[in-house]
Amino acid sequence: MNIKKITALLMTAILVIMCSGCSLDFFSVESLLAPPVQSGKNGEVQKAFNTLMKDKKVQLKTPASGDYQTAFVLYDINADGIDEAFVFYSDASVESTLRMALLECIDDEWIIATDIKGAGSGVFDISFNDLDGDGFSEIFVSWSLFDSKITRVISIYEPIVTKDGGVALESIGSEYCNTKSFIDFNGDLKNDLVVVYIDDTAEVQKSVLRFFSLSPEKKLVKYSEINIDSSITSVEAITSDVIKAGNKSYSRIFIDCLKSEKIMFTDMVYWNTETAKPVRAYTEPGVTTVRNSKILSRDIDNDGNIEIPVVTTLKGDAKQFSLTDYDNVYTFTLLNWLDAKGDNHKDNVQTLHNPLEGYMLKFNWNGTISIRYDSVQTALLFCEWNESQKAYGDELFSIAYRELKDDAPYGAVLYECDEGVYYYEITKDGTYYGITEDLLVSSFIKL
Repeated sequence: MNIKKITALLMTAILVIMCSGCSLDFFSVESLLAPPVQSGKNGEVQKAFNTLMKDKKVQLKTPASGDYQTAFVLYDINADGIDEAFVFYSDASVESTLRMALLECIDDEWIIATDIKGAGSGVFDISFNDLDGDGFSEIFVSWSLFDSKITRVISIYEPIVTKDGGVALESIGSEYCNTKSFIDFNGDLKNDLVVVYIDDTAEVQKSVLRFFSLSPEKKLVKYSEINIDSSITSVEAITSDVIKAGNKSYSRIFIDCLKSEKIMFTDMVYWNTETAKPVRAYTEPGVTTVRNSKILSRDIDNDGNIEIPVVTTLKGDAKQFSLTDYDNVYTFTLLNWLDAKGDNHKDNVQTLHNPLEGYMLKFNWNGTISIRYDSVQTALLFCEWNESQKAYGDELFSIAYRELKDDAPYGAVLYECDEGVYYYEITKDGTYYGITEDLLVSSFIKL
């Protein structure tokens, strides 16, 4: 196409806009462009769905998060060895509300078995879990809401077999939530639906941890709840472990929360088997477990129990602990790990967090090692630290990150991933100090 034709088209578009005024109905890119036909079984389902919906103005919708980030989700919900298909879409010819269609393949032909109106403006995620232990997974769909970035409605559907042998969905409950997880919290050997709900509709914000199970009648039942820290702005993760005490055991839930964009803390709740109620471990988790590193709770020492990271003092020149890169400030921090069983720090486990290059280094620092960043080599230098003289000593080792396309390697390979390569160099002083390749490899944690 030559310049004159392009200019003519642009002038025509401008005239159309000027003549239409404010009433012009702009179409989204999603509505103008038909999605490319996918390959394999997804493509087969997409073609069948397009045929079934040929007289409608369909826009496919993709879950924003979770394990299934596609508009066509294949899953065998009735355990017959054949996948059903969930399709999220809106029909502009009727209304813009989001819908979920369940497609079933019968005699090599896809049909719409169930079509359900959604409970929000978009789909955040879809997941499957068997709450009642009957061998069939319930379907959990988190619907996004127009008026909230963090509050969602989670709808739960039970698969049922129809009289003609087909499959359908029955709604068994809906709840407001911000984050969900599936955990056997009360020890009945069945997963529970665990949700965090941040209620910011009142004058004072309230955060609640709620626990749901399925009744024998296949209805969602809230069996307990507990207020957690009210300063939560969002939840990054929910994890759990099981603690044994004598002949008894109890579950613990760790809620890694953001208080602000850069401040994280962990609220912990455990199940009291004697009272059959949840109990909070900390009265002020925003103080006890606060850190300015976005590091989640984890089993840092592989003992089977989760520990909570908290910031501790990194000896050295504080000016060396921050780095500005493209107007972003990255702070290198030293973390202790809280043994949540007894609120004691595990002094033999500390980690240096490098947020710029996304890793931690774990070993016992004892205040004798500090860091400096070499902006020329773009490498983090680990040096001895003389506390009495407040001065850096010998350089022991260094770690540098390079993208795969970068042709400037740095020492030996420490860790390789899809995004790039982490290199290391150990000095003679580092070897004398006891730094080895095995120590660095076993201490390195990619985030």
